[in-house]
Amino acid sequence: MEKEKLPENNLENATEMPIQTTEIVDHFSAEALGIILKLEKECFPADWQYENADGYYKKILEDPENINIFLKDGNEVVGYVLAKFHNIELEELKGYDSELKEREGFYVETIQILPEFLGRGGVKKLLFAICGEAKKRGVEKFSIHVRTINGFHDKIKKIFEGKITAVRKIEHWGLAAGEPYEYIEWEYKK
Repeated sequence: MEKEKLPENNLENATEMPIQTTEIVDHFSAEALGIILKLEKECFPADWQYENADGYYKKILEDPENINIFLKDGNEVVGYVLAKFHNIELEELKGYDSELKEREGFYVETIQILPEFLGRGGVKKLLFAICGEAKKRGVEKFSIHVRTINGFHDKIKKIFEGKITAVRKIEHWGLAAGEPYEYIEWEYKK
């Protein structure tokens, strides 16, 4: 597990702030499934959640090709990210994004961080963990659909500044009540 360095100006609070770490979830367990289901309920509106979330995430955790990573704050799991091969996700998403094309790499399907832990660098830590794990598998290309209303698209572009290879606006993303979204691709060769 990686440990995140605290910013220099926060050293006086170092004993109060647990260091966030990431943990690869490389197999199915009832405990991991329960954590993911709890995070989904606390992070997303009910109409954005999977109807059969138990079955869906069980299948996700059982598939060794997927990348599942927890974000931990001390010993508490406070976030989760899932990446699947882009071309596998393509079949499901073509109905929502007609311009989506085949490509190599991983598609980041979901990022969940408990609201009270947002703004602490967890998104960046989870995305870099995805990139690092994918690189071990020989993969350097990534894609994601992200919200624009909350500025998440700008956060992704800032995290991968200089590595972005494509950005496309989607006026009405069907999987998020018709909100505007952006589709972003990047390469991570670090």
